[in-house]
Amino acid sequence: MRLALPLRPEVLSALPLELRLEAERLEGTFRHENPVLGTLDLPFAARLEGERVRPIPLPPPSLEVEGWLRPTGLELEVRLRLPPGRTWGERAFARILEALFAKALEESLPAGARPPL
Repeated sequence: MRLALPLRPEVLSALPLELRLEAERLEGTFRHENPVLGTLDLPFAARLEGERVRPIPLPPPSLEVEGWLRPTGLELEVRLRLPPGRTWGERAFARILEALFAKALEESLPAGARPPL
């Protein structure tokens, strides 16, 4: 899922998100209210390389974020990382969870920042 997040307080405060920037490392947690699994705290980490945001892999379940830091805000691609499914049922369940996450993330954004790009 691709997002454009303007760096305005009203946009960032609308998200169920904790965000920390330390030196060149961006870290945070996205709180996801999942109708199947309940509340999930999904951590993410990224490294800033100039304007580029590069993901730092974390063990699943987590988020992988990458993109660009622009003067107008963050342009990010966000992916839900889940343990690999071994059976077709586990893989199908993971796709359902990914769709639920994308919908919840989209609904938490203000109208002007809604995906997809």
